[in-house]
Amino acid sequence: MSAGRAMPAARAGRILVVEDSPSARRLLQDVLLRLGAELPNLRMTGTILEALTTFTDWRPQLVFVDVELGHAPAATPATAPSSRSAPDPVDGAELALLILSRNPTVRVVICSASDPSDRRVAGLVREGRVEFITKPLLASRVEEVLARVVPAAAGHPA
Repeated sequence: MSAGRAMPAARAGRILVVEDSPSARRLLQDVLLRLGAELPNLRMTGTILEALTTFTDWRPQLVFVDVELGHAPAATPATAPSSRSAPDPVDGAELALLILSRNPTVRVVICSASDPSDRRVAGLVREGRVEFITKPLLASRVEEVLARVVPAAAGHPA
């Protein structure tokens, strides 16, 4: 890349990574840093509730979500749905849907160890509302997805 051209992650603005596996979080963080992200514009979370709080307070332009997030009992919200106006998401697919409902201009990249077999995820991919990356995450694949989503995100205010 030429020195005058910003690297793809640097153009993305604020990036939130929602991943419950510490090793996968570190890997994606390393890839994003190599692709130009800067630590002030990069936040990492490991739970659904932490992700919702960070999304609401920090308002990122790009969110990476582990679709299997929340399948472990420790990561599932303890709040009973009846005590809230809407139930808390219980997995990464529901989190992605909630994020998009709160801000339709945010770019979402769903990460999964398998193909997007979940009908909700497959529908979002078909509609072009999310990008999908299969794990293990390769730097070249992350860069390819960033090249597609960053121009779309750049034209929309956060």
